[in-house]
Amino acid sequence: MYPLTIELVDFLLSDRARAALDELMHADLSDIAILPGLTELRRNFTPSEASVLIDQARLRQRASLKFPNSDRLFFTDEALQQASSFGIARFRAERFAKYRRVADLGSGIGADTLALAEVVPELTAIECNSVLARLLTANVTAMGLTSRVRVVCADWTQLSLNIEAAFVDPSRRVGGRRVFRLDEMNPSLSSIMALFTQVPDVAVKVAPSVVDDEIPPDVEVEFVSEQGECKEALLLFGGMRRGVARTATLLPGAHRLDSTAPITNIPTSVPQEFLYEPDVAILRATLVRALATQLNAAQLDASIAYITSNTLVPTPFARVWNVIKHSSFHLKTLNKWLREMEAGEVIVKKRGSPIEPETFQHRLKITPGGPTITVFLTRMCGRPWMIIGREIK
Repeated sequence: MYPLTIELVDFLLSDRARAALDELMHADLSDIAILPGLTELRRNFTPSEASVLIDQARLRQRASLKFPNSDRLFFTDEALQQASSFGIARFRAERFAKYRRVADLGSGIGADTLALAEVVPELTAIECNSVLARLLTANVTAMGLTSRVRVVCADWTQLSLNIEAAFVDPSRRVGGRRVFRLDEMNPSLSSIMALFTQVPDVAVKVAPSVVDDEIPPDVEVEFVSEQGECKEALLLFGGMRRGVARTATLLPGAHRLDSTAPITNIPTSVPQEFLYEPDVAILRATLVRALATQLNAAQLDASIAYITSNTLVPTPFARVWNVIKHSSFHLKTLNKWLREMEAGEVIVKKRGSPIEPETFQHRLKITPGGPTITVFLTRMCGRPWMIIGREIK
């Protein structure tokens, strides 16, 4: 990506650049097709202008998977990677609907700003990077939200804030590398917690891999999954809390399971007729046993997050497979089963097994054109176990 400057951002906001971007939005911008298009652009634009036009058009095409109005918005590569999808941002913004004055701290290109502005009357969006702040202003203008959003280019940790609640999205890239610890974010969690002297009600977006030991006491955590992928965790302080330590939320639909759910004595069992694979948000929120209670199911092993039952119970919190065969692990037996079933594609999943699926797949006997089969490599009551199943959609 060509590095953006304020001058190049101003160019992107010009009428001539907008016209070019409109044409490029539906063009083939693949690596193979890009050279003729770039050559054509350079007849009317400088090399740097042509490069940022191509970059912006590519970013808009990528952003269409996250944003419903991507053809009207402006992006950078890193900001787009870190931005929540608009579905998650809109869901999260509902928490702030009870407040009048809210701040979006570390706004980036404005994914959360745009969602918050739909429910908050007075929103202050603060971004310290001047290029991002300029793009943020353009995005707020493009969506007709200038009457509800005030954009400030500043380091929010140095400001006095007159607000009721805040959403904080710290950078999880430092020096070009991705960071995962809360004390490595920018700003770090300790810097964020200094905000509480001004604002008690705060929500902080962090990576879903956040370690329990890093989470301060009395903080609630919500793990958010979208279409089967755990996207983020939300640390909730003050009035943002709901009285539950851990919550798993699955989108679309806002299906929730939390740590107040009842838990019975969960038995262990050999694989029964159905095998449930809980969503990663359920695992991160340590709610596997709560889900097993809800499904009246058993676990294969007390330390393994596979649930099994002879009853099919529809649930948004897990994928389900019909168990075809299972036994203690033996490669020769597994290949015999796959040949008998004329399996064409084998998807290998593992939990509690040292085997690497990518390497293991090359050792499996398949029949080109045959059905797709899933093989689970796991443990059952402490023993290496294998299961063959077909997913129930």
